[in-house]
Amino acid sequence: MTKAKDSLEIANLKALYCFAADTSCTDEAAARAMFADIFTDDFVGDYGFGTMEGPQVIVDFMCKAIGGGSEWMIHALGSPRISVDGDHATGDWTISVQSRRRDGAGMMAIVGRYSDTFCRTRHGWRIAGITFRRFE
Repeated sequence: MTKAKDSLEIANLKALYCFAADTSCTDEAAARAMFADIFTDDFVGDYGFGTMEGPQVIVDFMCKAIGGGSEWMIHALGSPRISVDGDHATGDWTISVQSRRRDGAGMMAIVGRYSDTFCRTRHGWRIAGITFRRFE
């Protein structure tokens, strides 16, 4: 497999993560089905308020805390930098998220950066770690 093909698969995996997050606002079951094939079993996430370990913890967080609090949301990734080294890879993206909150707070805009790690499994590439840094 070529690094270019690996990079495209990783970029598509990250896009699926964002699409699943966006879907979590309106169809939690569909979002959970998409998330089921995204993470490694030993996934670790850091979104700026403590470490989350395991895929179920991050899926619950995305569907309840993030998606559950929004009427709709859309993620836009930019400036991808993907580095593949055998069965491991890193990826870095800028991110802009727009959403309408359910609590009456109106529109919300978030910008930041994702720094991720990936692992090739027997099922293909999976996200092993996500670090999100919000810019305020």
